[in-house]
Amino acid sequence: MAQPIDPNASGSNPASASNPEGHPSRSVEKVYQQAVAAFKGQKYDQALGLFQRLGQLPPSSPYYIKALMGQVRAHQRLGRGDRAGRLCQPLLNSSSTQARQWAQQVLSQLAQEPQPDPAMRQNPESATGDSAGTDLSGFVPLEAPTSSPQRPASLPPQSADLPPVQVSPPQASEALAKPTGNASGANASGANDAEESPSDSVHRSLFHFQQLNRQSPGVEQADHELPIPRPPSPPSQANMVDSQPASHPAQKLKLQTQKQKQTALPQRPLSLWLGQGGTAIALLWAINWAFHAALRTLDIALRWVRWPVRLSLPGAYQSYAPWIVGAAVLLALSSPWMMDYALAFWHRQQPLSLRQLQAKHPDVLRLLRQVCRQQDWQLPELRLIPDPAPLCFSYGWLPGNSRIVVSQGLLDRCSDQALTALYSYELARMINGSLPVLSAVGLPLLLLHTGYRWLAQVGDGLSQPLIRNLLGIGASLFYGLFWLLRQLVLWLSRLCGSWGDRRTVALTRHPDHLSEGLLELTEAIAAHLQQRGTLHPLHSSLEILMPVSSRQAITPGGLLASALETSTPEIIAPENRTSLSKLLMTTEGLNPYRQWLRINASHIPLGERLLWLNQQSLLLGQPGIAPQDLLPASPPQVSLPLLFLQKGPLVGLLLGGGLSMGLWFLGGIVNRLGWQRLSWLYQDPSILWGGLWLGLGLGLLLRIDTLFPEAQGQPRGADVTTVATLLQSTSPLPVRGQPVTLRGTLRGSPGLGNWCCQDLYLEDSSGFVRLINPVPLGRLQGWLQSRSHPQGWIGRRVTATGWGRHGGGMLWVDIHQIQLDQRHQFTTYGPIWAKLISLGSGLIGIGIIFRGG
Repeated sequence: MAQPIDPNASGSNPASASNPEGHPSRSVEKVYQQAVAAFKGQKYDQALGLFQRLGQLPPSSPYYIKALMGQVRAHQRLGRGDRAGRLCQPLLNSSSTQARQWAQQVLSQLAQEPQPDPAMRQNPESATGDSAGTDLSGFVPLEAPTSSPQRPASLPPQSADLPPVQVSPPQASEALAKPTGNASGANASGANDAEESPSDSVHRSLFHFQQLNRQSPGVEQADHELPIPRPPSPPSQANMVDSQPASHPAQKLKLQTQKQKQTALPQRPLSLWLGQGGTAIALLWAINWAFHAALRTLDIALRWVRWPVRLSLPGAYQSYAPWIVGAAVLLALSSPWMMDYALAFWHRQQPLSLRQLQAKHPDVLRLLRQVCRQQDWQLPELRLIPDPAPLCFSYGWLPGNSRIVVSQGLLDRCSDQALTALYSYELARMINGSLPVLSAVGLPLLLLHTGYRWLAQVGDGLSQPLIRNLLGIGASLFYGLFWLLRQLVLWLSRLCGSWGDRRTVALTRHPDHLSEGLLELTEAIAAHLQQRGTLHPLHSSLEILMPVSSRQAITPGGLLASALETSTPEIIAPENRTSLSKLLMTTEGLNPYRQWLRINASHIPLGERLLWLNQQSLLLGQPGIAPQDLLPASPPQVSLPLLFLQKGPLVGLLLGGGLSMGLWFLGGIVNRLGWQRLSWLYQDPSILWGGLWLGLGLGLLLRIDTLFPEAQGQPRGADVTTVATLLQSTSPLPVRGQPVTLRGTLRGSPGLGNWCCQDLYLEDSSGFVRLINPVPLGRLQGWLQSRSHPQGWIGRRVTATGWGRHGGGMLWVDIHQIQLDQRHQFTTYGPIWAKLISLGSGLIGIGIIFRGG
């Protein structure tokens, strides 16, 4: 497993070196003296915290064993004999004979002495103390002090068994300067001490050998690293999120953060690899079925032509499965090189030299070299897209031929810490082996999306209506294929993203850095949308390869971007991103329905990811948001009727299928009894298919009033609101639509590329929200209402009415009407279309049943 890496490690600081008070050895000694003084003053909790901070030093430090001994004595004074006994185990394995003897004596004392009663634990001052002149810490130096001209007299000597380690001043001063008064950090530290095994607490280190033994600054010296102990890895995201009860997730958050134990992250993520294999098989089956179905449909259409000649498609009913599988495998194997050519041709991708990276972002290069050395890899190919859009993704099917691609906009906009975290995320995906299937699918997604954009742009430049509409239909066909292929890999994309977050935390031990990187990338995507007016094509086509979903980033990123540009921010325009993070954690991470709302999301919602990373920060003793600050005033309750309405089509299909199977069973029974009038029910396919269509229609019909509230399907009387207010007030379930009226500037792709409003956004003073046409046949509206369609109003101020929804990490508005002025308006008639579709499904089911099998 990858070892923990401090991406911010640097060489010695001249300022710190010139200041004798900032010397790391004196800082460590000062903390040690404060811990001993607190122990003598019977402030055992304070002493325990200081000793735990010293315990974060590497095992080679002379203060490491003393920190363990101090923790043992502090736990003894607090009446925690079991914890003291566990902390003695690392001392028993120490190379120092005196430390092993001391640990054996303590264990024998613990076995003989009874545990103090609770009153003694609460009032440690009442315990019998030692004399004032006795060292209450209970341990003595492992060797007698010796004078040294290079060492201050107050500095304790190093043991002969523990080799000296030179600590670089920046790391020591940063780690030991962290305040201990942070409640969340203290709670997390105590939770870790209570739940983790002794080996975990021994191996957790804020300083790493490859930086401690460095004599001078620079990237080249950071490349020489010594073996480092393997730290515990963060717990799985599924355990973190899914273990919360659906009814009251917020009430269990604090208890879960304190008691959650960090389980080891496996080196070989078998569940991820099995998921990739299953997705690959499903893709091959779907492509094979779609190809043969298309051939047979085309043959049926040609057979309608009977004059002057009879037409047909030879070979339409043959099997081409071996050819399809071979072509798919060949495409997957060649996808990295074909992607290189495609990105270089359409987006001017070029190599990113190590010299360029070293000059501007040395921490990133240091991270790449350390990880590749640990994994025994060559450095991955680094690529640069000279575009102001923030882009970050990787592709390839093995680490040896993987590419990490960033854009110039990302290098210019993101901080070094955030950029290092994003590179860590891409390296983590390579370590997990999660790129092969997504990279292979990314190539056809890129080709289909590029073809859709090219046909739309060519059609926009033509004036002949017939040719223009034909190109628009072709663009719609390409986009439909792109949408279908993308839907097939969304589950795998979420799985790979979850494993990527976990592996990144295990790799860097800095979940707070990853949170900052995700938020900065989110803000950069929205800022680029604000400047350009539409998303970059790669944000849409290669979204499954990105660290952040561009669709999910629009609203929160817009709020952050607006907060930085306006002097009077909106309701949630945080200067330090804390307010927005809390809001996303509460609305998305603590949503009891969150697991039911991810089906159309390419990534786990940003709020869930931030919540998990915040918990990991608290568990590692790093700054984070305290759990009690995330508890809402009124925790959302689970409503099964609303959940059934949300999944109405699925519930209807299950009920219709179940009823059909019940009728089949009844027909089988009466057939055995000889009742011929009902025996036709047995294995009649019309019963099954008719029941499925009837159930689908019923499921769609029952939820229409909840989907589109207000009389006659029109959101009347809704006051003009902002995106920030809408994000705070939407229902936890998208099925419960909130009538809303927004005013702002229309953004998106102009012309044929936006016939179905698939790339349409509204920008107001607080941020962005996506506008979606709820009509399935929205392409016909773009064709029939070309003069009053929003595709021609891009960049102009409009008033949009509809129903606001929030789910799967995305905020959107189902359009009812977009009004440019009194004479120009676009209406979708969503409720009417929904009723027609539900009634049509029911009538199809009734017709199938009456026709019989």
